[in-house]
Amino acid sequence: MPKVGMRIIKSAIVVFICFLIYFIREDGMPFYSAIAGILCMQQYLSNSLKAAGNRTIGTIIGGAFGMLILVIERTFIPEGMPIVEYFLISIAIIPLIYLTILIEKQAISYIACVVFLSVTVIHGVDVSPFFFTINRILDTLIGIFVSLGVNSFQFPKKKNPNILFVSDLDDTLLNSKGEISPYSKVKLNQMIRKGAQITISSTRTAATLIPLMKDVDIKLPLITMNGAALYNIKKKIYINCKNINSLVARKVLDIFKQYGLNVFVHSIINDIVHIYYDDFTNSVEEEYYHLVKTLPLKNYIYGELPKNKKIVYFRAIDKEDIIKKLYDELIFLDNDSNLNINYYKDAKNPGYYYLDIYSSEASRKNAILDIKKKLTVDRIVTFGNSERDIDMIKTADNGYIVENAEEKLRAIAINEIEKSTYMPSMGKFNEPNIKFGISLIGSNDTDSVAKTIEKLFYSRIQ
Repeated sequence: MPKVGMRIIKSAIVVFICFLIYFIREDGMPFYSAIAGILCMQQYLSNSLKAAGNRTIGTIIGGAFGMLILVIERTFIPEGMPIVEYFLISIAIIPLIYLTILIEKQAISYIACVVFLSVTVIHGVDVSPFFFTINRILDTLIGIFVSLGVNSFQFPKKKNPNILFVSDLDDTLLNSKGEISPYSKVKLNQMIRKGAQITISSTRTAATLIPLMKDVDIKLPLITMNGAALYNIKKKIYINCKNINSLVARKVLDIFKQYGLNVFVHSIINDIVHIYYDDFTNSVEEEYYHLVKTLPLKNYIYGELPKNKKIVYFRAIDKEDIIKKLYDELIFLDNDSNLNINYYKDAKNPGYYYLDIYSSEASRKNAILDIKKKLTVDRIVTFGNSERDIDMIKTADNGYIVENAEEKLRAIAINEIEKSTYMPSMGKFNEPNIKFGISLIGSNDTDSVAKTIEKLFYSRIQ
């Protein structure tokens, strides 16, 4: 079951404060303050400020319309004709909503109508329309500003902005549904806005990475293509590209031609990843092509890479025996060329493997160190789940491995972990330690990365 979050708790506090205010303010109605306070309570203070602004404008406009209708009713409509009053109120909704559209404030339509109806429908017969309307506006504004005050209040916490947090994405920060949970999004955004240095490391290009991260306000460059390039989200450009030496790249292409196999050749041109390919040699790589060919920030081209363009990495997809044969050929070539070569299972197609070939300079470790050079940080914390994360896990002052990690990575952690962190007899993972070393944490389905970052960011690390 989901936990009771702070937004729920703060909403209850807002309602209680609104009720307390009306022990002093006898002329008002706490109902309207409580409703406005709940509506204004948002996950982030910036969103609450925006909501408060919209609701303040909507309250004033709705109240003004309501007062006008009350004056018209009492001046021109005889008593005992409620149907005429209801008709007038209903018709008045049209210009009220239309006004919010004219001033390009459609978000205030709801609150404007709520205040308008509270003034016109539940009005005091013997009370001046002006004073009645002012009281309803004040009721709503009280709720808005109480909500804003509660949401902005925070107990002072020790923060550690001098830590660089780097998390792998797939099966680490992403849960088993392939998404960042709402809880993790909220926690990460809160910490980033308070100065936490957080970024992501992935085999993906920006084309598939950006959509997954769209709700997390990452400020630092993203580590893409297994460290072959960084991507600046704000400027929408690739930086620090680690291209493969042109002569070595030609030798790699010759090996694929020798076997009559296709390979996807990735080159960054004008901050778009251009992927050149030949005739498909198996159905899985064709399926892969059709899955990714329409993604933004990518451009698939049938044909050879122009001679003057640099190659950032190669990707091949084939059966296990063919991939291993290619790997052996490339490792032999690697004696002179220093390539970074790795292959791994295709999770969706049993028996098939991916083979990725990068420059030896392209690694998650080097990418992290490149980012660190531009920051004032004295500590690196990383999170991973697969063999591809080993170099960055070992580079870090603290390397954290999720419970669902591949066995090889889990074995590394268990060999080095402190006994207090992992209890094999209970099959249970305790709270992550904050000492130097490698530790195991919970699975990617328990928000373990965000929780561990929060623990370290707010801890008193010596």
